[in-house]
Amino acid sequence: PILRARQDEQSVFLHGCDISAKAVELVRGFREFNHTQMTCFQHDLGDAQQWFDGLPEASVDVVVLVFVLSALHPDRLPAALTKLQRVLKPGGLILFRDYGRYDLTQLRFKPDRLIQPDLYLRGDGTAVHFFTTEELNRLFTQAGFSVLSNTVDRRLLVNRFRRLTMYRV
Repeated sequence: PILRARQDEQSVFLHGCDISAKAVELVRGFREFNHTQMTCFQHDLGDAQQWFDGLPEASVDVVVLVFVLSALHPDRLPAALTKLQRVLKPGGLILFRDYGRYDLTQLRFKPDRLIQPDLYLRGDGTAVHFFTTEELNRLFTQAGFSVLSNTVDRRLLVNRFRRLTMYRV
């Protein structure tokens, strides 16, 4: 979608990464995957010793993280944000969306899935963390970022067909 929106700019190049080799394989298999304008590689963002494949420091304009930070153990977040700070060009941006504290997903977890405050173990063995704006402000500021915007989007979603109401944060 980003490339489609920026068709007029040949200088746009996308780098994608995921800890899952399967996810990387799926992205590379998309019909619209274009090797001349994008790459996708396996990477553990929370590993302080691992660097991004083929990316020099200060080389990226924008980092987009969608439900990425919540998948990292809270102890690994400072290292991940430090790496992101290093890969961004001066004035670069991080755009992200993630789980907020008290999201329906969190409220559905059974008490025996709680690992530590706001960190739960899913049935597939992965963990998920739920954030507050204060926590995110602290983490990003400590990593050297200036926080331009950090808001909570609270929504009540209603599925009339299934007669469900869902409180999303």
